[in-house]
Amino acid sequence: MRVGLVWGVFGLACVLTVAGGPLTARTAQDVAIALSFTPLGAYLVARRAGGAVGPLCLMAALGAVAHAAERYGAHVAWLRWLAHWVWAPPLLTIASVLLLLVPEGRLPSPRWRPVAAVAVVVITAFTILLAFVPGPVANPYAVEALRPLVWALPIALGVLALISISCMAGLIMRTVRATGQRRLQLLWICSGGAAFAIGSFSESVLPSVVAVPLTAVGTFALPAGIALAMLRHDLYETGPLLRAFLTYGLLALVLVGVFALLAPIPGDENAVAAAGVALAAEPTRRFLGRTTGRILYGGRADPREAAVRLAERLAATSVPDEIVAALADAVTDVTRTPYLRVRLGSEDAPLKVIERGGPPRVALTVPLSFQEEALGSLDVAEGSAWTLRRLALQAGAALAAAHRQMALQHSRRLLVTAREEERRRISRDLHDGLGPVLAGIGFSVDAAGNALRDDPDRASSLLVHIREQVGEAGTSVRHLVRGLRPPELAQLGLGPAIEYASASLHASGVAAAG
Repeated sequence: MRVGLVWGVFGLACVLTVAGGPLTARTAQDVAIALSFTPLGAYLVARRAGGAVGPLCLMAALGAVAHAAERYGAHVAWLRWLAHWVWAPPLLTIASVLLLLVPEGRLPSPRWRPVAAVAVVVITAFTILLAFVPGPVANPYAVEALRPLVWALPIALGVLALISISCMAGLIMRTVRATGQRRLQLLWICSGGAAFAIGSFSESVLPSVVAVPLTAVGTFALPAGIALAMLRHDLYETGPLLRAFLTYGLLALVLVGVFALLAPIPGDENAVAAAGVALAAEPTRRFLGRTTGRILYGGRADPREAAVRLAERLAATSVPDEIVAALADAVTDVTRTPYLRVRLGSEDAPLKVIERGGPPRVALTVPLSFQEEALGSLDVAEGSAWTLRRLALQAGAALAAAHRQMALQHSRRLLVTAREEERRRISRDLHDGLGPVLAGIGFSVDAAGNALRDDPDRASSLLVHIREQVGEAGTSVRHLVRGLRPPELAQLGLGPAIEYASASLHASGVAAAG
């Protein structure tokens, strides 16, 4: 329903334009705004892209209403009154608020809220005054009591001109501060916005000879700039859809031309022309597909083709390093980003990291996950979030398998390292602890045997010392066994064993925090 309504608004604008008849000097700009901004707004609203940009562009359809009302206003009073003011909201909104919101459809920062609020208030006030203040043109619904406010109309236009200049300055600053693909997108929009703002207010300050051409050029400049940003730099992630539209639209035109060219040739009910169309269809489609790909992506790869190649590479390998490298190659082909980093595992303990290009500069981060399991992240200096998410989703299952395999290998390395450390500890304890104790016991036994006949008292003291050394050896063995696996852990489990150890430490006077 949403798609039908928005394209119905564009169709209504076309019908009103045709019904309004020949263009006049007063309505030419209104019709141009309606026919250039309305399809753009319908496309954005249908695709749910661009935020508030789409609805504001749809407002341009009021220009076609103004044109039709101007045509039939001579006979219907309320149409004459409608033509008097309905042109103002779309023109003034596009020249001010839209420049502030493009391309994301939201304010660049909270500091612009007062500017946007003042613009909305002034546009509303100007429209109301234009609709009801008596003027030189006959207005059937004019309110005579509002005649003293006629001086407010040029002041409102002056305020809106200042707002338009400030919004344009903000757009220029955003363009200067942007980097990578975002800067290229904003450059087209900034150029078109400057031309549109100049053309919108040129009639108020410049002679007609200069103002008319400026107005004509500026009217189409802003939608053309947005369209070029969409075509050349994938603004609103519309590249694949636009490529298909251009490819098959041009294919239809070429095939119609081929049929018209071959139709005069004699044959059975234009069989020659039909055969020519059938033979030309597939080669022409391939050629147009390559051509539109170069137009839209330049040196970059088509995201859909890159996703297909990525799937083929992932299906042909099970090596974790090659899986991560395949994703990195696909992202590089699509974005041509100067810096790329693919990380599997946590930031503190990554399992695998691949970096391409430099210097390290991250403008966009896309999380890598599979079935709500966090696997890592994809960091790039520039690129389309929608395209990167599609590639990350395409590689999700393979990345999950690579992540688990790397985690298993890492845990095995930790296990082997722990076992080697345990072996070294046991060897050290036996060599440095139990070994000297047993050697001392042997020396004490020899000394006691030598002193047994000549000095029984010395032999008795040596036997007591031997008993102490045996106790020390037993204690060393028990410590060694507890170091391998505490009996409390085997009997009670991990939680109760920790509680038992904590209670033991507390009983011995050692504070234990849990």
